[in-house]
Amino acid sequence: MGKACWVAAVLALLPWAAAAGGHAAMQAQSVRAVRVARPPLFDGGLDDPAWASAAPIERFYETYPGDRTPAPEHTEVRLLYDDRYLYVGLRMDLRDTARLREPFVRRDKVNASHDYVQIYLDPQGTRRGSYLFRVDARGVKTDGYQNEAQQTETLDPDYDWDVATRVGARGWTAEMRIPLTTLRIARRGRQRWAVVVTRGVPRDENTQMASAPFPHDASCFLCYAGTVQFDDLEPHAEPVLLTPGLTITRRHEGGSYGHADDLRWRPSFDAKWLPRPGAALDVTVHPDFSQVEADQAQLTANQRFALDLPEKRPFFREGADLVTTLIPAVYTRSVAAPDWGLRYTRRSDGLEGTAFLARDGGRPAIIEPGFLGSSLVLPDFDSRDGFARLRQTLAHGDAGALLAVKDNDDGSRNRVAGVDGSWADSTDRLIGQWLESDTRDPNRPDLAADWRGQSLRGSALWLEWDHSTRNVWTLRYQRYDPGFRSWLGYVPRVGYQALHYDYNRPFYSTAKWINTIEPYVWIDRVQGIGGQRGHEFDPALGLVLAGWRDFAADIRLHPDASVLDGNGRERHVRYVEWKLGVNPAPRIPALGFTGSRGRVVDYASGDVVPGTTWGLHLVTRPWDRLELEWREDRSLLDRRPGEAHRLTEAARQFYATWYFSARLYALLAWQRHSTDRRYPGREHYRATQASLQFNWDWSRDLQLYWGVRGAGEYPDDRRQRGHGSEVYFKLAWTWRPGT
Repeated sequence: MGKACWVAAVLALLPWAAAAGGHAAMQAQSVRAVRVARPPLFDGGLDDPAWASAAPIERFYETYPGDRTPAPEHTEVRLLYDDRYLYVGLRMDLRDTARLREPFVRRDKVNASHDYVQIYLDPQGTRRGSYLFRVDARGVKTDGYQNEAQQTETLDPDYDWDVATRVGARGWTAEMRIPLTTLRIARRGRQRWAVVVTRGVPRDENTQMASAPFPHDASCFLCYAGTVQFDDLEPHAEPVLLTPGLTITRRHEGGSYGHADDLRWRPSFDAKWLPRPGAALDVTVHPDFSQVEADQAQLTANQRFALDLPEKRPFFREGADLVTTLIPAVYTRSVAAPDWGLRYTRRSDGLEGTAFLARDGGRPAIIEPGFLGSSLVLPDFDSRDGFARLRQTLAHGDAGALLAVKDNDDGSRNRVAGVDGSWADSTDRLIGQWLESDTRDPNRPDLAADWRGQSLRGSALWLEWDHSTRNVWTLRYQRYDPGFRSWLGYVPRVGYQALHYDYNRPFYSTAKWINTIEPYVWIDRVQGIGGQRGHEFDPALGLVLAGWRDFAADIRLHPDASVLDGNGRERHVRYVEWKLGVNPAPRIPALGFTGSRGRVVDYASGDVVPGTTWGLHLVTRPWDRLELEWREDRSLLDRRPGEAHRLTEAARQFYATWYFSARLYALLAWQRHSTDRRYPGREHYRATQASLQFNWDWSRDLQLYWGVRGAGEYPDDRRQRGHGSEVYFKLAWTWRPGT
């Protein structure tokens, strides 16, 4: 079937997209929080008489697989407060307590394979974003921020809060103690917050329940939230938090890693000042991130564009939601190792904002983007980095502005500025962003051929319309001028405009084996602009299935796609790709397969060849205290029948975690990445790394980390081989003057 037929098939579905479905109106329960003179006993139970004084949120709906049917398990939520803390008491009854899933996991790893409960809190009451606090029956914390405008959740932030849990004959209970300073309360006196509580009970079906009546086809989240009223909230701030730290490292390096065999003492210092309600000033000096886990290995040998990596460093997490925009002009991984950093964050019921400034001596790679591919350039100069973001809440959306600046010591610079906005109701969402950049490249052709000290200017635009009823569709337009650059962001491709359309029609049921069937179609078209020639076209058909034991499948066929190779020549490819996952049993909470097969482009030669990728992800828990995780990804490009693969790339990761308690665990990690190319040219590369780390959250204010790690790279050129190892110990202690 040719392109015209595929386009006609997709356009024939457009009238369906105009049909709108509806559901009977329902309303979330709202309650009043109760002020207490003394804190309730913090032991995970709800026996303290103070809890009985608060009216419970107890009207819950099953939101999956059912559609706002009565919840099959009883849940109660009560809220208390004083001048320092918000206290949340949660009771989760179970009809069969013997099937409770309460494994040990690390922070931010609580997911749908556990019995969990979480609360979303919007202290500003604007319904534009909310803090989320999640806990499982073991007492493991997961926290983050929910962005209403983009309909996303990030688990990057690690907020300051405590939790205690208890398992009993009826089920389990939890007490959360959340400092009001954590929620950046900017108002005093009487106020209403938006609140949603959700709960997961994974058995044969992954049952999800919520205190808000979310329909399956909802295009918003907080618009369905209930409220909690505070009659006389008078938050008492902890004005200063001081966190000195010390890292001791015994390091050995050799080969291309350099030559070192020494003992290093590295003091660090972090401080948080809360000058007024809702505001926080963070300071860091020589921050150390020894405890941060290594990134997962990724397949890159046949990729045209640079890949982004998740942020794991604690200092960069506060206010991350404010700088997460459609066009990723702020990508904090582009700040590698700051000598010092300042960040100011302000939240209120109208205007929110954050500003960041740092001196970076880490010399991170800069993405040099293009139309056909991108490259990573390693500078040999330091930089001064800064960004700022403001967001104003409106009646049905928000409006914002962003500025990002990177000034290098050699005189080169990049400055990005622009505006963005969103509007939404219960079925439609319109979002957009426009940015302008002004760049003066380094005069360093020895680092990059295009770096000749020239000046560049360009703009970027993103417009999107999302519609969600019984028919769900998205229409998106993007444009990046050839001269647009974002050194503090993640923009690997420029010189093009793109149009994306997708349509899907989900069908839901309460059947045991398959309860979601969602066929979909999409079209992607990319056209070069500003002197860039060529276009790409990708129509696809797909099917999403979900059902028994958290089974999920996404199968997508690309029957006739055209892509550009590294020389701008149009190549026609066809392939099928798939993602499969299931939660087979409590001892095997995750089993997933990914892959693709078809005719693809080998970007090293421009040839269209048979290609295969596959991936395996397996998590097992042989005992409650032991978790094993295996990931393997492999990419194969064929040559001709009967001949060896022209490219074989593999990435393997193994993790073993032993939990001494919910606060102390040991993590063994091992990774291996290898590339074997036989045509065109010959290349063999292998890299390995391994580590053993102990993490101990002694208390809310004292953390200890110690371990050993090693790594090595082994390319064909022996002169480029390197290896290193280190033993380290880190202590971080938070002092709260006046408390």
